[in-house]
Amino acid sequence: ATPTPVPTPPLGDQPYVMVIDKIGVNNPVQAFGLDENAVPVVPTGAGAADVIAWYDFSAKPGIGSNAVFAGHVTWEGTAVFYNLTSLAPGDEVRLLGQDGTELAYKVDEVFSVDASDKDALSVMAGTSTDMITIITCDGTYTDTNDPVFGGEYNQRLVIRAGLERVTPAAAAAAAS
Repeated sequence: ATPTPVPTPPLGDQPYVMVIDKIGVNNPVQAFGLDENAVPVVPTGAGAADVIAWYDFSAKPGIGSNAVFAGHVTWEGTAVFYNLTSLAPGDEVRLLGQDGTELAYKVDEVFSVDASDKDALSVMAGTSTDMITIITCDGTYTDTNDPVFGGEYNQRLVIRAGLERVTPAAAAAAAS
């Protein structure tokens, strides 16, 4: 049997931002992975409030599966996904490459999962359709005096959006 070739990611390896006009997001995306316990790493330290993580164990955007992103709802104040609960089905999320390449996604689902439910991680699994999954904290915050995070939320907000269109850099430049 001949292996199915993996499509070339439309954004390649260039830097890109996630743009969600409805909630004023236009923030850089950085690759993150898993820690030594196979738990997804989240941005920490100075500037963490503004960073959107793309998980390198998920698909690259635009290759036909699930690209998983995460960001903080609060981090020493409001953070990049503070208003993510405002999104609704039909809203648009765009990934915009430095060269002008754009991937536009339409929100299909907005829901919360219990943070302690091991099955909640299934939203990070691969899919047979091209989509993005955005995850942030939700629910009730409990102060735990954790030296890094301070506390924890009991829910995770999940946004799922399907790919609507890919505009290559040359077409994006011609349109502007």
